[in-house]
Amino acid sequence: MLRVIGKAAVQLGFGWMPGGAAAYRALTRGRMGTAASHVDKLARVWPGYVAVWKRHGVELEGAQLWCHDAGATPFMPIAAYALTGRGAATTGEPMLARYIDRARRGVLDCGLPIPDDRRARIEGLRWLHRIEDVLAATGARTREPIADASIDLCHSGGALEHEHPDELARFLADQLRVLRPGGLASHVFDHRDHLHHADNAVPFLAHLAWPEPVYRGMFGHALGYHSRLSPTEVAARFEAAGLARVAVRRLIYADGQRRYVDSDDEALAGTPGIARERLAPRFCGWSDADLRTAAAHYLFRRPR
Repeated sequence: MLRVIGKAAVQLGFGWMPGGAAAYRALTRGRMGTAASHVDKLARVWPGYVAVWKRHGVELEGAQLWCHDAGATPFMPIAAYALTGRGAATTGEPMLARYIDRARRGVLDCGLPIPDDRRARIEGLRWLHRIEDVLAATGARTREPIADASIDLCHSGGALEHEHPDELARFLADQLRVLRPGGLASHVFDHRDHLHHADNAVPFLAHLAWPEPVYRGMFGHALGYHSRLSPTEVAARFEAAGLARVAVRRLIYADGQRRYVDSDDEALAGTPGIARERLAPRFCGWSDADLRTAAAHYLFRRPR
């Protein structure tokens, strides 16, 4: 619990300080190397995402990917090149050179299906020391506008929950614009209280106990903001943007393990992330399935 209090206090101080969010990220990701664990997480989850994309009809060879909010490491653009043979469009914070080799090894070692010629090219990234050279070698584009109807698959992981609902609506509208007819939107939305990641003794939906004014004061800064939208509300926003639902895969905690389930009924086997009587008034209408959802993988398609 001391770790939770310390993390919350540090983020609170940096988060409300002018320029504090950038300073915090420069310290943690730039100097301390904390994004290395993000590479390890991506290496664990991307093979599963690839299986899901293929199951829903995405032909990855030659596909054009958009990696939204790709993070401080070049894992996503390297993985996208490995899977498609093309450079991905990437958006988000600047990537850092200190993670080049870890990202390269993460992509090569995580079990993605990589043709031999691309594997050799990715192996060669070991000799590059500038992030610009790595992005150029994989064809990634970071500053070019994304053309209408040019993207086959748009993916993000743990990014959209940090966007205000109005920002999310604008992003989804832009995503509809850039997806080709039939193109797939694939986004993992972490519904958990992010302090749960510092200490899993914190209930994973503990942030739903805070009334809105208190939550805004404590966590409404750039380092702590979470929209606190329910899975039902997130799915409704995808649909309101004109995207057609393919699947909503819910991550639940059940029998001491975590697993994805494909229906609301299956989600009821999970452990609630907070007791219903502890919910702040705004969240009293959450369904039992939503209260058991730690994260969700939203799969929506632009209609043909």
